[in-house]
Amino acid sequence: MRVYCETYGCTMNRADTEFMLGQLQRAGHKVVKSLDDADIAIVNTCAVKGPTMRSVLHRLGELKHREEKKVIVGGCLPLINLEAVERKGPFEGIISCLSLNLITEVVERVSRGSSNVYAVDGTAKKIGAPRFRMNRISAPIPIAEGCLSNCSYCCVKSARKRLRSYGPEKIVAEIKNELKSGRREILLTSQDTAAYGWDGEIQLPQLLKKVTSINGKFRVRIGMMNPAFAKQLLPELVDAFDSEKIYKFLHLPVQSGDDEILRKMRRGYTIDEFLKIVKAFRERFSDLYLATDVIVGFPGESKEAFEKSCSLIEKVRPDKVNVTRFTPMPKTDAAKMKQLNGREKKTRSKKL
Repeated sequence: MRVYCETYGCTMNRADTEFMLGQLQRAGHKVVKSLDDADIAIVNTCAVKGPTMRSVLHRLGELKHREEKKVIVGGCLPLINLEAVERKGPFEGIISCLSLNLITEVVERVSRGSSNVYAVDGTAKKIGAPRFRMNRISAPIPIAEGCLSNCSYCCVKSARKRLRSYGPEKIVAEIKNELKSGRREILLTSQDTAAYGWDGEIQLPQLLKKVTSINGKFRVRIGMMNPAFAKQLLPELVDAFDSEKIYKFLHLPVQSGDDEILRKMRRGYTIDEFLKIVKAFRERFSDLYLATDVIVGFPGESKEAFEKSCSLIEKVRPDKVNVTRFTPMPKTDAAKMKQLNGREKKTRSKKL
């Protein structure tokens, strides 16, 4: 079959797409770059926040009207809001981010005329498997899946589940394989890279030491880390970043400038602890690129709490700020809390 894939969301989703296409290519299917050239379209979905979920559902509706195309829905959305997916269907197949190892079986059943093929549950291991790389220079490599946090607003944990770290030897072997293939940029990805190894043998600083000791010219970018775990790794984490092979890039989402809102979010750190991490990195690396995220209009966010977020951004002056208006998501405790007025959230997000 000729297979086309659309990917939405994070770097991990990109890695998941390359995993699926690698399995399909190994089984003899052909990966194509255009929907018009495809027999089957796979949509690797994201539902990290309301606008993203609505956009993906709209796209599924569009593809459903392409009656000559068979559509398989994958990614996080089927585990977060399966009912919404089914309302847009029926689709030939539905899998998830946990069952990617079944993609070949699902595609082959669909190719034989089956429909409504469900394979949502699983525990796919996504390291050391054939991949269809979409970039000749850059390679996303998952170091773990799931997380240890319990944020009250996050629906992704219901999809990715609890932390499962991959062994350091397998990660190093995959990086060496990518370097042999000519790639020079390694993107270490996870739902929370700072949580890596809390369920295993070594933690993130030790993993980075192993990675940077690999011979060759290459660079490494470390994905997002929750301050709740990053704070427990200082100063070892800063020391591990002190390698010419590691980009001085720190994605450290603060989410709010108010400690009480952080408590309601169940983020596991205070503003002072966030500032301590930023200070430690900036004192060591004058060229640090700091990215952070802020959620505006979380339930219970007073005007004073919002102004604290504004003051924090003015004080820290990150290089990039991802501003998100809070939207209640399925299977989250924050969805049950009293919501702020939508117009007020819009005003605050514009100001921030």
